[in-house]
Amino acid sequence: MNTYTIQTPTLNTLADFFALHPDPLDVAKRLPILRENVAAGRVRLENVLILRSERGVEGTALISVAPQIPVFPRFRPDVTPEGMTALARALRERVEPERKLMLQDDLAPLDADAVLAGGWVSDAPVHVMYDTDLQARSYPLAPDAVEGGDELRQRPEVAVLLDTLGHADWEWAEGWTLVALPDTAGQPVALGAFGPSTRPGWVNLNMIGVHPDARGQGHGTRLHAHLLARAAESFTMHGGGTEADNHAMRRIFEKNGSRQTATQMYFRPA
Repeated sequence: MNTYTIQTPTLNTLADFFALHPDPLDVAKRLPILRENVAAGRVRLENVLILRSERGVEGTALISVAPQIPVFPRFRPDVTPEGMTALARALRERVEPERKLMLQDDLAPLDADAVLAGGWVSDAPVHVMYDTDLQARSYPLAPDAVEGGDELRQRPEVAVLLDTLGHADWEWAEGWTLVALPDTAGQPVALGAFGPSTRPGWVNLNMIGVHPDARGQGHGTRLHAHLLARAAESFTMHGGGTEADNHAMRRIFEKNGSRQTATQMYFRPA
């Protein structure tokens, strides 16, 4: 049986935080950045947690100084549930009430029970994440698409559709483009938007939705393809996701060449 301890590194042992990272070249880039952030006060050593057992490093986690940034713990693939609970409990004792924790399957086993036992509760449905290489293929523009900014958002028919879709509070942001697809009568039945991501070269898409009476007619696939086509004019990659049981949206991702990259579980402090 393993005995687990939670440790915080010193400047001299900060490299232990990357013990579970598989790519030495990536570690060689990240370690100096982490040391610089610690020296500048952007990362506090007491918020860098390392889970150890007799086998060595079993898990790691970093709590950002910004409470809106979730914690993404990393674990050995064969870590026991008890080990996951130990780190989850240590994080629960240190985080703010609004902080989220996410399990991501390329970083940790998706063992929700182990996290729940550490003082967390489930916060959202399971999500699947996708990446799209915008240079790998071309996407068809929708010739009937209507594009605009805040002025399009304020049109009465668009405001009604937003309300119908449960997004009456959606607000246009600087740098974003709102896209509406109309039906044969010219009334909008599908809404989406695209704009810059915080990652250089990446775009964010928001598939706001398709009117319930117009679903199953291909509007979602056409809208998504149009957003990708427009995004490809200025960006090279798109990253997005949807709920795991949203099979319609998952089919749209797959039809338009997106690649599933991860599955995520979300938690908040109990």
